[in-house]
Amino acid sequence: MLILFLAVLFFRLPYIIGSEPLVYEVDWLLVGEVLNSGKVLYKDLISPISPLSAWTYMVVDFVFGKSILVLHILSVLLVTYQFSLFNNIMLRNKAYNENSYIPALIYALILFTFYDFFTLSPALISLTFILLVLDNIYLRIENKLQDATILKTGIFMGLAVLFYLPSIFFLLATILSFALLTSLVLRRYLLFLYGFTFPIALVLIYFYWQDGLEALISQWIEFNLFNSVQPVIDLRSILLIVIIPTLVFLVALYKTFSAKRFTNYQVRVQQVMFIMFLAAFGSWWISEKQAPYELLAFVPSVAFFIIHLIFQFRKKMRAELFTLIFSIALIALNYTMFYQYSALHFLGDFNALKSSKSIHHELVKDKSVMILGGSTDIYKSVNRIATDYYDPTLSEIILMEMSEKEQSMALYKDIQKNQPEIILDFTGIFNHHYDKLVFKNMKYKQLSKESYVRN
Repeated sequence: MLILFLAVLFFRLPYIIGSEPLVYEVDWLLVGEVLNSGKVLYKDLISPISPLSAWTYMVVDFVFGKSILVLHILSVLLVTYQFSLFNNIMLRNKAYNENSYIPALIYALILFTFYDFFTLSPALISLTFILLVLDNIYLRIENKLQDATILKTGIFMGLAVLFYLPSIFFLLATILSFALLTSLVLRRYLLFLYGFTFPIALVLIYFYWQDGLEALISQWIEFNLFNSVQPVIDLRSILLIVIIPTLVFLVALYKTFSAKRFTNYQVRVQQVMFIMFLAAFGSWWISEKQAPYELLAFVPSVAFFIIHLIFQFRKKMRAELFTLIFSIALIALNYTMFYQYSALHFLGDFNALKSSKSIHHELVKDKSVMILGGSTDIYKSVNRIATDYYDPTLSEIILMEMSEKEQSMALYKDIQKNQPEIILDFTGIFNHHYDKLVFKNMKYKQLSKESYVRN
């Protein structure tokens, strides 16, 4: 495992040393910075981010500042734990006919599908708890699961959702796996659901105490589940990312389900992993940005079936050759998409993922700034985020649902509360109310169509 950790670290070095921040990495750390200023998530900071993820970035910002490097280092450590855990789960539960470190190797390799898989994203953190849930499902299939473990399984599932809401589909997958493949009694279903709701209830109580429960429900739950997705990159870019693992996975799926040399228990394990694969589709479907890192939900199931394909080679040399070619192809494709001037980079829309200097950089630098619409990326050079309306898409939805009078009052209160020196309005909402006397008295001078500065 140490050798695999060092190999992962070695192949990650070009990204760690030379990569530009991604737009969502900047976004996560900005959320952490704002929460460290004493604001309450959802109530004082409008954002669809999951609560435990937001608090994680708050801790990262408090200890290390807005360091992208720290996100990469922590992600490598977390990935190391994940592939070690995945390997132990497969060996302990005899998922394969051979015992080796191949499960850890392939799991780590699939994480090289795209370069943003190795950042401390909500999806990556949530995946850790999904793996722990998966281990307990296998224990239940073998009838080795005690009441305490059922309770822990529910708690792990609740934590996965609190870090990344689209993981809710794995709750359905877990219940379906218990129903179809085990003989779990009603009492244990209730115990599992109690464990699931326990950490969520604690979070809801906290936000109720902070007078932010309604905001949590509308911003975190309703927005993520029911609003239309705005993909951060186009479909062609996603297809370029997944083409190699998808083709190999389809072959592996066919070979695995057509083989007849597995025990009944191993067949059930395969069925569980296929159910988890379907849950990953659901998770991807409702993900907020449909960014590449949100494909992480597929990693355990894709790795599981590709490992089966490798073990089905009759000659060891062929298995090793296939693994070598697959590894080189996947890592090479990853590097090709990462470096800006490569041919594949131009085929995709990968520049949209990278944080860049805004044309408003000099205007907002070291100022307290309010931005309506646009991108949160602009905030990275400001002195202070001076608005509750942080997330551009969600904030615009909230403001547009108000009447004109309510809009005017909401903007007035927000400006009075946060005292921005600069206002950038890409939505036209502030501009619509600018000529009203109450805003004129605030003494903001219009510099351009979307920019305003306080006199």
